Amino acid sequence: MTQRFHFADAFWFRVPLRTIVVATAVFAILSLYPAVGHGTTQDQQRAIFGFTVLVAFVVTASVFAVAINDSDVTIEAGELQVHFEAFFRARIPLADVVAAHDIDPRPRWRYRFGLSTNFEDRVACSHGGPFVEIELARPCAVRLWPRTIMVRRFWLAVREHHELLAAFERELATRPQARFDAAA
Repeated sequence: MTQRFHFADAFWFRVPLRTIVVATAVFAILSLYPAVGHGTTQDQQRAIFGFTVLVAFVVTASVFAVAINDSDVTIEAGELQVHFEAFFRARIPLADVVAAHDIDPRPRWRYRFGLSTNFEDRVACSHGGPFVEIELARPCAVRLWPRTIMVRRFWLAVREHHELLAAFERELATRPQARFDAAA
């Protein structure tokens, strides 16, 4: 049975990105349009180049906005899969998971956004919200461009963090060596 848990929406990033794209597009159109209709041939060529740059900017921003929403955690067929934005992927056998628990929300710096690491043994994926810490029995090699890090702990801030903890509780309850700690 496949279980999917989603990271919070990245509205904190998408809204400013859309605002920048719309403002840039309006400014470019208002600035370049007179050159197309009433300018010399050289002005028209510059305006066409400007519109080409504008289209490239809008396409790049759109791709980035779509990529940032591609984030989920999936438990399927004995495997934990973490997909965070379009930039990070990890596959971990559930047999390697030895513990899962809430992380104390104090201090507030733990509610950071994006993909982060301590470059030793932890990767954190968050668009905001409470973290669930997943501990592994043995290190898992993950690629954080341009580095490969041997990770033993994942911090995941999914919207359905209570359901994710319950899924790990069910999985870990079948194994005597694993432990599950839930902060009340």
